[in-house]
Amino acid sequence: MAQSTITLDILTPQGAKRSGLEVPGVEVPGIAGELGVLPDHVPFITPLIPGVIRFREKDTSQRLAIGAGFLEVTRDGRVSILTERALTVDEIELTKVHDRLKEVNAELGKDSGPIDAIEHRKLVNEQRWLEAQIRAAAS
Repeated sequence: MAQSTITLDILTPQGAKRSGLEVPGVEVPGIAGELGVLPDHVPFITPLIPGVIRFREKDTSQRLAIGAGFLEVTRDGRVSILTERALTVDEIELTKVHDRLKEVNAELGKDSGPIDAIEHRKLVNEQRWLEAQIRAAAS
């Protein structure tokens, strides 16, 4: 018999943001674009980029900003989002986020010589994380 919900877990190194939620589906930021997972999805694992995840909890639309991580879908309908960080809309401090994004963009736009690849990647990852928070709060 077809399932009507998936069991969603959103896990960070600091602990579970959500655990055992029964939801009709979830949208996540995959490396090739937005990815939707519905009940009876084929099992798989895929990397995630910083962005916004969306799902319905009871009758309410929920959004969380997440950092880079992985999505795992199991045979039994469990969907786990393993991410380096996650914030609910209520936890996002937009003024601080906008201020930090200006700093990161300025650093990326500096013409003070080359920055190494590792530093550039860190700045771009932080830029994406900050932009994800803005999108989550604005949606």
